Amino acid sequence: MILGFGSTVQKTYPGTTFELLSSTLDKALEMAHLDRGKIDGLIATFLPGTFDGNLALHFYTGQLAQYLGIRPRFLDYVDFGGASALAMLYRAEKAISAGDADNVVIIVGGKASPVRERKVTADSVDRAYQGIRLTPFDEVFRVYDDLNPVTDYALVATRHSHLFGTTDEQRASIAVKQRFNAQGNPKAMYKDPLRLEDVLSSRMVSTPLRLLEIVYPVDGFHVFVVGKSGGKSDLRPLSVKYFGEAHWPEMPPELPDIVSTPAVESSKGARPLLEKMDCFELYDSFTITVLLQIEDIGLAEKGKGGRFAQDVNFTYQGEIPINTGGGSLNVGQPAYMSGGVILEEALIQLNAMGEGRQVKGVDMVLVNGIGGWNRAHSTTLVLGE
Repeated sequence: MILGFGSTVQKTYPGTTFELLSSTLDKALEMAHLDRGKIDGLIATFLPGTFDGNLALHFYTGQLAQYLGIRPRFLDYVDFGGASALAMLYRAEKAISAGDADNVVIIVGGKASPVRERKVTADSVDRAYQGIRLTPFDEVFRVYDDLNPVTDYALVATRHSHLFGTTDEQRASIAVKQRFNAQGNPKAMYKDPLRLEDVLSSRMVSTPLRLLEIVYPVDGFHVFVVGKSGGKSDLRPLSVKYFGEAHWPEMPPELPDIVSTPAVESSKGARPLLEKMDCFELYDSFTITVLLQIEDIGLAEKGKGGRFAQDVNFTYQGEIPINTGGGSLNVGQPAYMSGGVILEEALIQLNAMGEGRQVKGVDMVLVNGIGGWNRAHSTTLVLGE
């Protein structure tokens, strides 16, 4: 059961990463009505270089626990990139059910600004450090300078347009509708109204993806507290109604189809529940990422995601609300992973805490995370009471 959650997200945090994490943990514990002495489990994730600007942190989870003053009897580390947060929640529920822990904290985030200032991404962080290999096959297929994952998703967007006639305007409409939702989210970094022509006239970053179709890496953490029912938390007694994960480890040159993601498999068991969903929180590193998930979880047939994005009102006021808080495209992406952003928004909607973007009567939400090198991982989560 989710007892509490907290987040701190800002473009550049002036203090230390540990200070940022510690204050965010306190927010989550305050909501859960717990103190640190009651925490006996910790699950975390991070990408190299994104915690505090250093390339690696040895024994990451142990060092987090040390700094936070926690002595866990259960530690875990999940390395699925943007799909990690949802997997960590599921694993925390299982650990508690098995008696491995009573109260588990889930930690996602870090300080991305030192990496951002080097003008690299988490998937091309080797450009900022020497002697680093990101895959066992770097010398085989990484023969050009890349800015993965931007260049990877640009390739996917181009292929999707070639196969299905998806237009730039259709992708841009995703950014416009999410910005509409962001106007009701006090945590959103970008709130000014956005028009289709604003997106289409923004700077081209990697053809055909433009600046306003791409997430911005920021500093911040999301912390979630999972424990047994019967606590003092004011949150609804939510539980995991469905969880699925799928992993496609092949590199892009080996994939038979680059316009599909592992969400095709991770969401398979949730499809009978789609009509019962009150809203959807979909990973939104790029506009094309949202479009792919719309197809892969079954909201639209493969190839018709562009038409769906154009025709369906998926704002928080619409018939199929998607990314009701504006998503990472407007909140920012803490430490190059958006899983915490979409999971927190699901909990906000389920607890009627959405203020200016609350969907009426939310009882069940589907959250889908995508992550890993070249969209290798997908996790699908259905939360409800």
